[in-house]
Amino acid sequence: MICKNVTTVILRFSAGLALLAPAPFVMAQDVTGPENVQIQIQNSDIASNKTRDKASQLPKSILFPTGEPGPYIPPKEIVEAIPVGGMIGSVAAETSQDGSDGLSGDHLITEESLGSDLDVETTTLIEIVPAAQGLLGEDNGGFPLTLWQGSSRDRVMQLLSALSVPSKSYVMESLTRKLLLSVALVPSVTVQEPFQETSQEISQNTEFQNGVLSRNFPQKQDEAAKFLALRIQKIGETGDLKALVSFLNLLPAESYAGSRETTDLMLMAGDVSTACIQAREAMEADQVDHYWLKLLAYCQAMEGNAEGADLTIELLMEVGNTDFIFYDLINKLSMEKAGDEVAQRFASGFGSLNPMLYSLLSVLEQPIDARMFADAPALVLYALSGNANVSKEGRLMAAAQSYQGATFPVDKLRPLYSSVRFSGDEYDNAIIISRSDDTVMGDVLLYQSAARQIDQVKKAELLKIIWERAIVMGDLPRAARLNARTLRSLAPTKNLLFHAHHIARGLILAGDFKKALKWYGYVKNAAYSGDSDATKALVDIWPMMIVAGQKNDMLHNDIPWSKEILDLWWNGQMILSPEQRQEKAALFYTIAEALAFTVPDIMWQELVGPVSVQNNHPIPVAIWRDMIKAVSEDKLGETLLLCLLASNGEGGASSLDPTGVSAVIRALRAIGLEEEAHSLALEILANNGF
Repeated sequence: MICKNVTTVILRFSAGLALLAPAPFVMAQDVTGPENVQIQIQNSDIASNKTRDKASQLPKSILFPTGEPGPYIPPKEIVEAIPVGGMIGSVAAETSQDGSDGLSGDHLITEESLGSDLDVETTTLIEIVPAAQGLLGEDNGGFPLTLWQGSSRDRVMQLLSALSVPSKSYVMESLTRKLLLSVALVPSVTVQEPFQETSQEISQNTEFQNGVLSRNFPQKQDEAAKFLALRIQKIGETGDLKALVSFLNLLPAESYAGSRETTDLMLMAGDVSTACIQAREAMEADQVDHYWLKLLAYCQAMEGNAEGADLTIELLMEVGNTDFIFYDLINKLSMEKAGDEVAQRFASGFGSLNPMLYSLLSVLEQPIDARMFADAPALVLYALSGNANVSKEGRLMAAAQSYQGATFPVDKLRPLYSSVRFSGDEYDNAIIISRSDDTVMGDVLLYQSAARQIDQVKKAELLKIIWERAIVMGDLPRAARLNARTLRSLAPTKNLLFHAHHIARGLILAGDFKKALKWYGYVKNAAYSGDSDATKALVDIWPMMIVAGQKNDMLHNDIPWSKEILDLWWNGQMILSPEQRQEKAALFYTIAEALAFTVPDIMWQELVGPVSVQNNHPIPVAIWRDMIKAVSEDKLGETLLLCLLASNGEGGASSLDPTGVSAVIRALRAIGLEEEAHSLALEILANNGF
């Protein structure tokens, strides 16, 4: 009976498609605010000359090959983008009863300081804060300077602290990276009481420098420093050491001086000289503890000051430090700098691999055993994956471990996946071997076997196994990007119609819409001819193609949307259980309407009654409420943070129930992120069996 029903559905679908002309798209309407909105810029970071000079220098890290682009350098004069008389400061200017503006920034810029040709009617207050720096400007993929407009600093820090990064979602991870690395004015401080100063305090906090009235607000600067520290922490949690070091190189050293965390980053990135500067500044500030003393000894040994290193080690021993392995490494480093021969391999028993030990072993060109970084943090794993002192297998293991935690970029994983070699028998039996090997080596074997396979059908079968492994991990979109080159090598033929659905889906997720459209066209033509495999593939491919096509000019007129086709798709789900069929339809209809398609009421009425949703969860009600409120108030950064928090659960946005999925997609569209909303919709569909 089921087979008979399926055959009927296939025939109906073929007949229906033959009669239907491509229907015009129901396009998403742009969400715009009032035409004449005056944006009040509340915070800014105008870099000092010292900061600009540092930002213009190439990063010193060993992670940056010659010729790679450096970090984004903000415009030299951000003032040019600010309306004359605009308020910039950690506290918005308050107007007193007599109509005068209260001082609330660091610098009062007068008409003379800006130039006599400017028509300045009011003063402009500018707070110089490193926390506004970033690697991405609006002209190279970043958010606008007004990212945090309308949101208080306390609120932003509360949400940012709660954000768990990274994410296996390519879309959400890209948005997180963009959010953290964009040049943006620092959100304003929430003021509970009016700020008041005595005349004596005003005198103490005010001075003229080069004709400019300078105001110092230590408390506000401390708050900005806390915001910067949280931002650095979250960038670090993404596991992208290269981006983090580039970001730190934009900042004046004093903005992160005395921080062990940032000093560790410099050590992992190979910038020992900057780490040594931090160590000496800490010692001058009387931060005498084991960490800074050990780093000082390391720096002295690097400089060839063996006597100084010995004295520092003696001091360490006097204060109770018993890290004799560290002392042994410092002695060997001193010997090496003095030209003495040093054994290539040292005693084992290093224990956990902390950044200082990692740096020492790298400088001494000591092979690093993979067992040492079994529990290493993401940033250490990133550094290990490119360390020449680690074996090829070790670098792969470090990268794979980082990738499983969603911290390692796909484009850097491919060459590591290709560096391992297998026997001919292993390549020939990759599918069988992978069924009993769920480790990274099983993934690598499948990746290489699919890439080198000449037979197109076998190549498609290998890709299907790769997708199955990825779906279990909720990681299909990244798997598609990882295997994009192999996917593109497949050409649509009759022999591959059985695999057409998962091939086209992979191409869409990998962003190759042109190739996906070729597969769709081939399958559609075969379906018109009555091929049952092609008709089933067309039913399966259509939902993702319609979502991909709405915002892609290449696909715009080729993928029709109509009540008749939607009805054919619904009937095509008869092979599922009634519960699964309803669940799948509820998700698809919800996503379609969130993207401004119209699902007829009669289609929704088919779902009346309880719909069982497995392994899905709603957005926490507080986040859902605040997301709607932030959208209504045009708070770009806050809305995005709430969207990311809504998708923070296990499984990400793909594990949200239909109402949660709808809320996130609509919110992204409301703040102008149309492309990201569609890409997220595709990820959610793919991870839910479409």
